Amino acid sequence: MSQEPIQNTDAAISSILDRFAIEDLLTSYARAIDRLDIELLKSLYHEDARTEHAWFEGTARDFADKVIAFSRDTFASTMHHVTHTHIALNGDAAAAESYYYAYHLLEGDIDKVAGFFGKSYAERCAEDGTINDGHEFISGGRYVDSLTKREGVWRFANRETTVEWKHFRPATHGDPGSGIEKIVAPAGRDRNDVAYRAFAAIGR
Repeated sequence: MSQEPIQNTDAAISSILDRFAIEDLLTSYARAIDRLDIELLKSLYHEDARTEHAWFEGTARDFADKVIAFSRDTFASTMHHVTHTHIALNGDAAAAESYYYAYHLLEGDIDKVAGFFGKSYAERCAEDGTINDGHEFISGGRYVDSLTKREGVWRFANRETTVEWKHFRPATHGDPGSGIEKIVAPAGRDRNDVAYRAFAAIGR
């Protein structure tokens, strides 16, 4: 069956703008988590929004406080990727299903490694000499969101996060002086990061 032509140009443009706004929320979430930007994270949710995120269930504002503190205390760096999204619109309400995968780097002594990954993993790493090399935790799943537009602004009203696979391993490193070791361009986990400087330069 061929697709029916769009009869209402204004409605089509409005739909495109709504989708852009929702996609901006999804990518801004990744930025907020990775840069530990609690103000940005809270701004993505309505004040009465709720979220269910693997180890947390409650208000989105409480989640923001807890996840930023946890990430700061636990991981040396993180990088969240939103890969593809299905969005359905119905007036000022929307639903979105977004696939993601997330990278986390944990650094610390045997107690910290055992506290997150478990005692047996930490003991194996201590035995093979990788306990102090850093440890990578990678996971994938979906963000399933209910969103509403209030006073012309889209925000999350409810978010449920699935975790559908997990993998962890000691981090790998090149030899001192090797080409791979010379590739170093660290990110900032705050508003001193290069992205904030770039946007500040244009007043955004």
